[in-house]
Amino acid sequence: MISMKRQLGISLFISLFIPGVLMGEIAIWWLDQRQRTSLITSLHSEAINILAALHHLPESKKIYLNQQAINPIYHRPFSRHYFTISSKDMYWRSRSLWDFQLEALEEDGLSVDLVLGPQKQKLLRYQAHYQIADQPVTIVVALDYAPQLEDFTYIKTRGILIWIFILIFLALLQQWLIRRGLTPLNLVHQQLKQFRDGQRTMLDTNVVQELKPLVDEVNRLQDYTERQLRRSRHAVGDLSHGLKTPLSVIRNQCQTQLQGTAPTLAKNMSEQIQQMESSIKRALGRARIAAELAPKNRFIPTEDIPLLFRTLRQAYDNKVQLKIEGKLPEPLPFDRDDMLELLGNLLDNACKWANQSVNLTLESQPKGLMITVTDDGPGIDPIHQKTMLERGTRLDQQVPGQGFGLGIVNDLVEAYEGELFLNNKLEGGLQVRVFLPLPSLRKIISG
Repeated sequence: MISMKRQLGISLFISLFIPGVLMGEIAIWWLDQRQRTSLITSLHSEAINILAALHHLPESKKIYLNQQAINPIYHRPFSRHYFTISSKDMYWRSRSLWDFQLEALEEDGLSVDLVLGPQKQKLLRYQAHYQIADQPVTIVVALDYAPQLEDFTYIKTRGILIWIFILIFLALLQQWLIRRGLTPLNLVHQQLKQFRDGQRTMLDTNVVQELKPLVDEVNRLQDYTERQLRRSRHAVGDLSHGLKTPLSVIRNQCQTQLQGTAPTLAKNMSEQIQQMESSIKRALGRARIAAELAPKNRFIPTEDIPLLFRTLRQAYDNKVQLKIEGKLPEPLPFDRDDMLELLGNLLDNACKWANQSVNLTLESQPKGLMITVTDDGPGIDPIHQKTMLERGTRLDQQVPGQGFGLGIVNDLVEAYEGELFLNNKLEGGLQVRVFLPLPSLRKIISG
């Protein structure tokens, strides 16, 4: 996935680099034209000075060149300054040209193109026509333009490097501004994580104007989802309560009317009624799990566990000593009703079989919650441990209860995508361990 900050940084760099290079090229072209324009005056003056060194004899009307009047720079070979003089019968060239032939221009004035000169110098030429004693004279003055081109290349290279450094600075500044501008979005992201983990019910509406529509929509969606879940749970609960009375009536009729006349039929119908009740309880339990992340009903161990212990002590008339090992964790992102049902069934089952004590440990881990319930009872034969997790299974019919305790616990653990372990202690008793992953670490199951 492409980062928005990186994409904006690349866009800024390209959008400024290309115009910057184009502007640099235009500036170099403008400097070149200005340089050539200034050299026209200089070369024209050189041509006038050379013209002044030409003389003619009135008797013969011949033209001769006074070498002493020529600038000494034209006498030094390859001095970067050159000239040629041509007339009807005469031709002179500067000694600086050595044996190089300098071509004349097609038109007077400054040449547009550069030509190769001696030692591969790049010559800029200027040509002018004059009349001496009614004889046409053409003077071509040339100058090595390579140093100016090297200066332009140097300026262009340094300019591009400086521009790149400026762009890098602007890109870094832009990234800082983007991070600063995205701070409200990061705050919303943190709130969404808290929302997902059940630490808040709504997003803060005090946000920047651009994010307010998004926050409002998320809050409306949360409110709508919560109302739908509440309605579904109420519907399942109503259905469960609505079926409970007819099933009780049918069971009573089976026991009173069919038990004597058709005992086999009464037994079969009782078993089917029991399965129907089990299915209703399971559906009701899953309906409660559907709203596990409702922050309004979060599980707070420091408040809920003491209430649960008080209820169990009253139920068992303080015959079993209930202990909490370790420190209870902070509020957890689990539904309070689900956790009370899970812990209630675990502790109730332990109290039924315990001789004297039942210990509870809640350990908050980075990836979830570990629950450990230990009793000092007889334990469970390893062969029957898997069977005990099934609905309605009991190994001792003398102990009161319908046998749904560990089965309900197993359903809740599966719904939370957790793990359930049963182990017998060496010194006697059963240890039940339940691990529930945090909501943010659970797998998303479609459908």
